Amino acid sequence: MKQLNSEATQFFDDFVAAFGTFDGSSVARLFTHPYLAVDQHGIQSVFSSPEDTAMYFQGHLERYKSSGTESCRYHSLEVVPIGTLGALASVTWSLANVHGSEISSWRESYCVSRKNGQMLAYASIDHAV
Repeated sequence: MKQLNSEATQFFDDFVAAFGTFDGSSVARLFTHPYLAVDQHGIQSVFSSPEDTAMYFQGHLERYKSSGTESCRYHSLEVVPIGTLGALASVTWSLANVHGSEISSWRESYCVSRKNGQMLAYASIDHAV
């Protein structure tokens, strides 16, 4: 379990670093395909290629940037093993402005699996507010 928590922490640290580039393709590298995204209203979107996933994240990144977001961070990581190669990893995300003040926050879960020595997500689910 300790190894799984360490790998999940690395995944989210990598996500924060990719987010900081505000480049959708950097974020998309952390996902497998097809990738399923479920928003807080239960609306499902499936992305079949890295390019589709990059465009999806680029839209979010641009919206966050235009609202004054400069960075993101996570806390309250919870990891539940799923089989020998996967897990359900949940975090609370916070977006912050240039002064480090929180702009918004939400809880999100990711279905992740180990692939070629790296943890990658194949689904994400925003928790209802």
